[in-house]
Amino acid sequence: MADTPLPSPELLRQLLTYDADTGLLYWKRRPQEMFTVTGVFRMWNTRYAGREAFALVGSHGYKYGRLFKRGLLGHRVVFALVHGHWPSTEIDHINGIRTDNRVSNLREVSSSENSRNCALRINNISGVLGVHRVASGKWVAQICGRHVGCFSSLKAAHLARRSAEAELGYHVNSGRSA
Repeated sequence: MADTPLPSPELLRQLLTYDADTGLLYWKRRPQEMFTVTGVFRMWNTRYAGREAFALVGSHGYKYGRLFKRGLLGHRVVFALVHGHWPSTEIDHINGIRTDNRVSNLREVSSSENSRNCALRINNISGVLGVHRVASGKWVAQICGRHVGCFSSLKAAHLARRSAEAELGYHVNSGRSA
């Protein structure tokens, strides 16, 4: 079975209200013409109109929901509503909070750009992205698989890593605590 096509931004505007201050989506009341059965029309509007849409949070940490039997991510719906077209690449949550769908927190980026705004992994021991300690007791800084340097202090390795991040166009939030 083929995927149903993405709903147009115009259709999204007929079905949803977006609160830019909170980043939340709400279902609008739907007209009877959208339903083939009157009872379903009444039931849908009683149950869903005015309630938050795309409010489920998946194991991936993003809000999601269904529209006309198609699963959609809330941040991509917000982008389409606000910008009038579906994103062609990835959407980055600038502050790293995957449920924060305020348009001011969303930006369309390439996969490469998105990876330059990642949080510190929970299994990171040094507390600094791209820095680890070696057997000699020195701190090694790396970025994009490249060696930045070997340092006697964590602070020096961290500063070298940050300098390399700036040169490579990393986002200032890169390496934030998860």
